Amino acid sequence: MLRVGVGLSTERDSGRAAASAAGAALRSGGIPDARLALVFATTAHGPGFTRVARAVSETCGTRDVVGCSAAGVLAAEEEVEGGPGVAVLAVAGDLAARRFFVPLSEGDTGRIATDIAAAVGAEVVPGSVLILFTDSYNVDSELLLMQLGRLLPGVQIVGGGGSEDGSVGEISVFAGDASSSRAASGVLLRGALRATVTVCHAVRPVSPTHRITRADGTTVQELDGRPAFEALAAILPAPLRDDPRRMLGSVLVGLPITEDEFVARHLIAADLRTGYLKVAARVETGHELFFGVRDSWAARQHMEQALSRRARDPEVRNAAGGLYVNCVGRGRMFHGVPGLDTAYLRQHVGAMPIAGYFSGGEFAPGGGAPRLHQYTGVLTLLGGSA
Repeated sequence: MLRVGVGLSTERDSGRAAASAAGAALRSGGIPDARLALVFATTAHGPGFTRVARAVSETCGTRDVVGCSAAGVLAAEEEVEGGPGVAVLAVAGDLAARRFFVPLSEGDTGRIATDIAAAVGAEVVPGSVLILFTDSYNVDSELLLMQLGRLLPGVQIVGGGGSEDGSVGEISVFAGDASSSRAASGVLLRGALRATVTVCHAVRPVSPTHRITRADGTTVQELDGRPAFEALAAILPAPLRDDPRRMLGSVLVGLPITEDEFVARHLIAADLRTGYLKVAARVETGHELFFGVRDSWAARQHMEQALSRRARDPEVRNAAGGLYVNCVGRGRMFHGVPGLDTAYLRQHVGAMPIAGYFSGGEFAPGGGAPRLHQYTGVLTLLGGSA
């Protein structure tokens, strides 16, 4: 039987905060000791990240501790954005965990993928779940996920990029009782386990879906047979058309991956002379895209709809708890109020123990492959398999 508990501490001392959060997680789950602990610590604990990981390991009685630094953390109904915060998710029960830590070697993200696959590949079985955390400043998470999808077919990959509050310019990932930047960490879970993943978007489409009729790498040259910028200009108000910097900061691109799912990416540049658009993603002729904007009301509506549908799933009702990875762009500044996402989670999944953090990119399966998302909240609920 799978059991999950969560805890959060806002103490300033890193060791005490970690021990307090870990102890609360054990108590909330009725767990004497954990098989696995996920830990997330805010930038305020940066000098003490190693103490955080070590204290969680000692308190939970497991060496399988993984996680990352974060601009904010959350557990149950509490969200901490700014200031010290440590959140812990403790898991116990009939499951096997294989922890890994892989440093970035000479800027080679491909090497990280092969090293992760070598570390866990022999233990992959149907239903395996890989929880992955990356230094999102230095690791190309999209490329890493693409390669892991090829190397570990059939494995559900969730997690996210680490983050920080902008004060240090460095992100750390945790594994065992250590922490480091320029790396990826995580854990492969297998056993009597089922993971149910829900993606909640914050991007509202403001254009029809267009077909890419000419592209080169990350450059969209034509949409529907016309210069790509013409399609964008058609939906822009005059103040944005006349201010390229504001335009690039306001409009996103949505790239559909299934009929009901998409990934959002930033526009990097618009060449008004050629009509080309440069996108923060690899695009191909024949693919589709739409233009969108971040919208708090749309985010609330999509979260309401996605969680309402998911709450009717028997697998969700039987889940033990879960991980919620929430984009740093979806917090208090975006919604105008704190704690909105955790309030929606509590409304739709009840008192189920959920912990997580504000991320620099969210990972979730979609269209048969692991995907990097932006401006989403990704909920992964864990339960025993039937």
